[in-house]
Amino acid sequence: MNIKKKKENLLMIGMFSLLIAFILGRFESQYPIIDFLEGMFTGISIVMNLSFLVRFRLERGMDDQIADA
Repeated sequence: MNIKKKKENLLMIGMFSLLIAFILGRFESQYPIIDFLEGMFTGISIVMNLSFLVRFRLERGMDDQIADA
């Protein structure tokens, strides 16, 4: 049960990071820190969403193997 909650947290962090990156991307500023933060949140989003997908796939694969046995 704890793994399921942890998996959902990865997805939430990834989605919020993507949302923050989109919001920061809407602002055309002259400050390079905004571009840095946008890139950082985009990177966090990619990593968190991919790790969610990998964990979801592995868990689903284990469930399929148990059902086949």
